[in-house]
Amino acid sequence: MFRFCILFFFAFLLTNPAEAQVAGSDLPEDQGTGASALRIGSYYSVIPIAGYGSDFGFYGGGVLQRINYGIGVTPFLSNMKFDATLSTKGNFITKLDYERTEIFGKNLRTRLDFIGQIEKQGHFFGVGNDTPFSDSDFDDRYYFYENRELYINHQLRKRIFHFGEYGKTDLYSNLVFWQVNPVILSEETALFENQPAGIDKGRLMKAGIGIITDSRDSEFSPARGGRYDLLLNVVPGFSFLDYAYSEIRVDLRNYFSLFPSFVFAHRFKAEKVMGTAPFWALPILGNEYNLRGYHLNRFRGTGSLLSMSEARSWLFSVWEGQIRFGMQVFWDTGRVFSDFDESGGVFKDWKHTFGVGGAFTLLNPDFIIRGDLGFSEETYRIYFGVGYTF
Repeated sequence: MFRFCILFFFAFLLTNPAEAQVAGSDLPEDQGTGASALRIGSYYSVIPIAGYGSDFGFYGGGVLQRINYGIGVTPFLSNMKFDATLSTKGNFITKLDYERTEIFGKNLRTRLDFIGQIEKQGHFFGVGNDTPFSDSDFDDRYYFYENRELYINHQLRKRIFHFGEYGKTDLYSNLVFWQVNPVILSEETALFENQPAGIDKGRLMKAGIGIITDSRDSEFSPARGGRYDLLLNVVPGFSFLDYAYSEIRVDLRNYFSLFPSFVFAHRFKAEKVMGTAPFWALPILGNEYNLRGYHLNRFRGTGSLLSMSEARSWLFSVWEGQIRFGMQVFWDTGRVFSDFDESGGVFKDWKHTFGVGGAFTLLNPDFIIRGDLGFSEETYRIYFGVGYTF
């Protein structure tokens, strides 16, 4: 089985000279929150992308990011990122993330996430940690279905106290609307044969409450500190919705600067669904944010555990530090849980992936372009994105 991906990209930033970095020549190159605080004005980054892959055919699109640095506001006043991708096989994906750290001068932080997509090669391998896989079945489209999806998430955060140099703790609320229409391609597919909950068009709403403690020195490229997130979501069974259940998520991230320009980052994440959720809302492992190197959405279950370790280093810079190049190596491990798995304990049959990647910044240290190459026992995957994975 042969798969490849070619990616062409370029980036540029549009900056008003009157909005240039204040005292820029005196800033350290550690990308700390303090450096971001000394910027004012809006910075735009545009990345046209194009490529080819056997799963998607030829594709093209672009990424636009706009960061507005307000006076005396850290790490930014607002951050907007929009990307859209269209492929010759009919896949269309559009995403919008908008975050603002102040609303009408109040100490409230808001974030809006929007995803709309038509995915001709959605992946379903079954539910459980022991689901089988074969290259021949993948090539015969046995694991494919068509995924039509609309996802909207709004988060509102309120600061409750500060601590240390960068530390802060926020309470937040979460509201999600999610509608998915899975289209079964034939009776000889895993989705048709398994008949999981959610194979018909469905919608749900999540309402949740959580707490975040964040002591990172930077939200874009942290070198030290941690971020600890606990969230409880409830999916109410209203008459116009199709599912009712609850879920809990714990996401712990730590960063250590072992020596200058070298950072060790670790993430531990646990998720648990209580009740009957559609297959498309179950915890998933296997994408650019976890278990990098497996096929997309390779493992699904009613619960999951994940550990990600990554060593990052900025290697060199050019043009008086305006462009910086770095690399990262990583090891991901985790597993999902379901009623279909054999008993044997929490630490049995964890999946492992490893890989290497590169990163660079262009004119703005908060705008990071990243690429990763991940390997698993089944295949390898190439990823490209804006910002570090975690």
